[in-house]
Amino acid sequence: MEQFKKLPVDLSSFSTMINENYLYVDKTKIIYEIISRGRCFFLARPRRFGKSLLVSTLKEIFLGNKDLFKDLWIGKNASYAWDSYPIIHIDFLRVDSSCPEKLEKSLSEKLLEIGLNYDIEISRASSLLDRLDLLVHQLSEKHGKVVILIDEYDYPIIKNMHDTSIAVKNKEILRSFYGCIKGLGDHTRFLFLTGVSKFSKTSIFSGVNNLDDISLDPYVAALMGYTEEEMHAYFPPYIEIIANKRGCSQQTILDEMRTWYNGYRFSKDNVKVFNPFSVLYYLHKQERANYWFESGTPTFLLDLIKKSPHTLENIDHIVASASTLQTFEIETLPLVTLLYQTGYLTIEEYYSEEAMYKLTYPNEEVRRSINSYLIGILLGSEKSGVETAVFQMRRALQEKNIAAFCDTLKVLFANIPYSMHIQKEAYYHSLFQLIGTLLGFDIQSEVLTSVGRIDLLLQTSKHIYIFEFKFGKTVEEAMAQIKDRRYYEKFLNYGKEIFLIGMVFDFKDKKFAMEWTSKPFNAGNL
Repeated sequence: MEQFKKLPVDLSSFSTMINENYLYVDKTKIIYEIISRGRCFFLARPRRFGKSLLVSTLKEIFLGNKDLFKDLWIGKNASYAWDSYPIIHIDFLRVDSSCPEKLEKSLSEKLLEIGLNYDIEISRASSLLDRLDLLVHQLSEKHGKVVILIDEYDYPIIKNMHDTSIAVKNKEILRSFYGCIKGLGDHTRFLFLTGVSKFSKTSIFSGVNNLDDISLDPYVAALMGYTEEEMHAYFPPYIEIIANKRGCSQQTILDEMRTWYNGYRFSKDNVKVFNPFSVLYYLHKQERANYWFESGTPTFLLDLIKKSPHTLENIDHIVASASTLQTFEIETLPLVTLLYQTGYLTIEEYYSEEAMYKLTYPNEEVRRSINSYLIGILLGSEKSGVETAVFQMRRALQEKNIAAFCDTLKVLFANIPYSMHIQKEAYYHSLFQLIGTLLGFDIQSEVLTSVGRIDLLLQTSKHIYIFEFKFGKTVEEAMAQIKDRRYYEKFLNYGKEIFLIGMVFDFKDKKFAMEWTSKPFNAGNL
């Protein structure tokens, strides 16, 4: 049996991947282009998208470890000099940033450790900035210009967003730190920072005014994540194992992965990538799951959603400018910006004339996970309760048991705290739509026909369900509209059983009420 390369699940050391026979998807052509274009860069990407691996790769390149790259693009094609430079590599995930005092102390100790690795003593410098200044000067004098690689530069801020006083103080420490780096430009060969969020230049990067933010640049759109071409080039052996196990085609497996994990777009160009974390776990576990979402959604983002859950109901396909996508401040947390930067929204389309971006959920993993979380908030239910209800509703529709479906839906809606009810048809329609996205069926709202709009259309493999919603009216009125406007005609040739459902909501005296009526389509009973 052929020995496959090992899957690098939770591995971000480039040298370990190459030396220990792990699979590495070659991104060195893009990395070489970055190095060739300038000296100071910033790149923002969502968590677990390969930022640490990128920094590790850059580190090995600037250490001059050519042998590690002999089978990769940069080793075969590029006229790179492979000079060795001293490296200052700081991963803020490994720096204690729980409070400003610990951040400054831990960062100072990290600089001391780097100095000792090069036989440079900087302990005589008393402050953090003095140690940084001394370290860079000493390194450049002894070993040549310095390469500075900073991974997750914003972690000390993001980690403490639940306590803005700590976040603001950490931000000030970082601003001084990066300001000091600017003054050392004559002694640095290359500066590269990664992070999730982009704070404005006035708040953090005011001192590094020559920092090139390449986060939306087309030439790095495929730098992190896996393109469709890379999925076909690197992963067929692993996909084949799963296909054989399930008794299906490799294309079926790839289609499932595309639906659930593809769709991230980071530039004007229509270049989409798969989520690398979820892809690797899917191939490793050989089953579908919400790997990326379950690995840890930022607490501050969830808290922000809880404060304004209705904001999220209509956020799919929202339009935003580049400045909205790229920057925010601690004191003002725009939900759209955070959702894009953290990977829960991605670019769907770019409007060049207006220089605006339309955003959407990247894939089913994110869409269903976000909707499930939102439904839990809106319905006042735990995640397990929502999942149980969705399972029961899905089974009911498959079995044509409309009464069981509606009974479960009514229980879910009845759990909504009365203060959150909005006495409008559109409110319950949008809740129904959110729940419907979790069912795994084809669901569409506001479906146009020749004589009107169907409120909601839901299709299983064998059945079509046509819903008409009303608020404060009668189920007879809802059903009459379906019949009078002949909403069913458009689907008569689909070869599926058709069911007509009139559903009415009401909310009086702080009490929720819901009624429904249903009929299987039969030309004889209309």
